[in-house]
Amino acid sequence: MSTNISRFSTIGTIMPDRAVLRTQLEETRAAFHALIDSLTDADWHRETVSTVWTVGEVMTHITVALTNKPKAIEHVRQGKDYMNLPGFLNWLTPMINRWLVKLCARGQTRETILARYDQAHTAMVVALEGIRDDEWGLGASCYGEGYKTILDLCMMPNSHFQEHASQVVLSK
Repeated sequence: MSTNISRFSTIGTIMPDRAVLRTQLEETRAAFHALIDSLTDADWHRETVSTVWTVGEVMTHITVALTNKPKAIEHVRQGKDYMNLPGFLNWLTPMINRWLVKLCARGQTRETILARYDQAHTAMVVALEGIRDDEWGLGASCYGEGYKTILDLCMMPNSHFQEHASQVVLSK
């Protein structure tokens, strides 16, 4: 059974500064580019130290996650949960995520991932601009990680990149 309940954050709606969010997304895009530019072909195929993925798979994972954010925002806007397995299958999430990333990373190069990231970044900025002031506090269960508001989703690309960029840097 799936519950799709639209609700607001219990803390109240925070009115973020769109310019700050746009700037943070742009800074993350620039950092993503710089990290990709620092990688060699050998780095791209190297296993990471702290994950089961290669460097290229980690960079693909970051890109795919950003690609999915506008769709997640639209689901939450409609009060629908996004990308959750039924509770009794949550243990499968890491295996499914690994398999999907490996599949998405096939044939990707630094150049193709940069192009895909830039396209996802543009879509994320468009989604950000389309959020009404009364929607920031809307939330739903996302990614099997619990309740996320639209504001949370808009801030996730930055923290997600930081989390995985350190794994890539340690693997170089």
